[in-house]
Amino acid sequence: MHFNTRKDTAMERVWAIIGKIVQWLAVVTVAFLGGWITGRIVGVSPIDVFITGVSNADARLLTPGDRRQYAAVFWDVWDLVEGNFYRPESIDRQRMIYGAIRGMLATLDDPYTFFQEPEEAQQNRESMEGRYEGIGAYLRVEDGMIVIDRPIPNSPAAQAGLQPGDIILAVDDQELAELIAGLNENDASARAVSLIRGPAGSVVRLTLRRPAEDRVFTVAITRAAIPLITVNSTMLPNGIAYIQITEFKATTTELLDAAIAELRPQQPRAIVLDLRNNSGGFLTTAQEVLGRFYDGIALYEEERSGVKKELRTITAVPDRRLYDIPMVVLVNGGSASAAEVVAGALRDQRPNTVLLGERTFGKGSVQNIYTLRDGSSVRITIARWLTPAGEAINGVGITPQHVVPASNEATYPVPCVPDRPADTSCADAQLYWALQLLENGTAPPPPAETETAP
Repeated sequence: MHFNTRKDTAMERVWAIIGKIVQWLAVVTVAFLGGWITGRIVGVSPIDVFITGVSNADARLLTPGDRRQYAAVFWDVWDLVEGNFYRPESIDRQRMIYGAIRGMLATLDDPYTFFQEPEEAQQNRESMEGRYEGIGAYLRVEDGMIVIDRPIPNSPAAQAGLQPGDIILAVDDQELAELIAGLNENDASARAVSLIRGPAGSVVRLTLRRPAEDRVFTVAITRAAIPLITVNSTMLPNGIAYIQITEFKATTTELLDAAIAELRPQQPRAIVLDLRNNSGGFLTTAQEVLGRFYDGIALYEEERSGVKKELRTITAVPDRRLYDIPMVVLVNGGSASAAEVVAGALRDQRPNTVLLGERTFGKGSVQNIYTLRDGSSVRITIARWLTPAGEAINGVGITPQHVVPASNEATYPVPCVPDRPADTSCADAQLYWALQLLENGTAPPPPAETETAP
């Protein structure tokens, strides 16, 4: 009886294999006939359409059974486009797939769940690592042109004399206008960056137009490894340490430790932590940064199942800590994500710590980044986060205890701090009141209420 069962099972397997072969032959036959008919109608090679039909059929067979009914209409439209669109030479299957992915993610109504094509995804990975190889300049897209926003100090771009406002016309004699025509700002910027970046030691030739001087010129720049400086620090008068964190990248903790190593011997009696316009970054880095200022709960993550997970600070060695020192944290509408994690945690968990400035951005969700097989990536929101006190900030932000609008009027003089643009005044109302609060306990006046029409 046991033996017969094995024999029956073996026969079932044989028939299953035969069934799959018959099914595959049927798919090939249909694809060939479809290719022949379509080729006769639209004037393309029947072999090309046959190959497309087989590959599409394979893709359909690989679609899990419980999703085929939903995917069927997608393939119906795909076939209609390939068989009927009047300009077949403009059909780009890769763009069609990427567009379909973007459309799928857009249905989730979550601005933080999105797709990045390989070039942009690679640039993002390099940026988050805290260093990349290139010329060292921030770019922006303006009126369909790639413009130098500003060169990084001491970078090859700065040493070559590039200036804010310079327009990049060509890269190694490739006209940028042609390469970015029809692209959105993100894709246009990513395309330009992919051409300008390259291995350290290699040379790139840029053709630029400088509107201020009404001239066009070409410059050869030797690429280098460019560190992204995300921590700036200095000692201000009256023993106040100033620390600015611009983003939470993979190298930020190392840079913060180096800053603390310089500040601690000067025995600071208070700290200003500047998180203004910090757009966020790695959550783990935020936990490490918090571990330099206290030991305890950093935040809670509320996952899709409703489970609430406690995440703690990642502590540092004793000589890299600045515990128990009065602190003012500067925030504004550009403080987002990991910057809000840090600000909320310091407010909730650390004694003698207050927030000053303007309400933060309000990004209270957590994303995982998944690298796909072709180098593209997708970010998917996996949880929302809460401050240690249980406050949800998504779409709301964090309102500081002392609300102070930004102002650079001369009535708010402060020492010039690092990373201050050379063409701006060192007056800063928010930093001014932070120093007043720490030096003599003088709090800023409440903001004037704005009248609204009935």
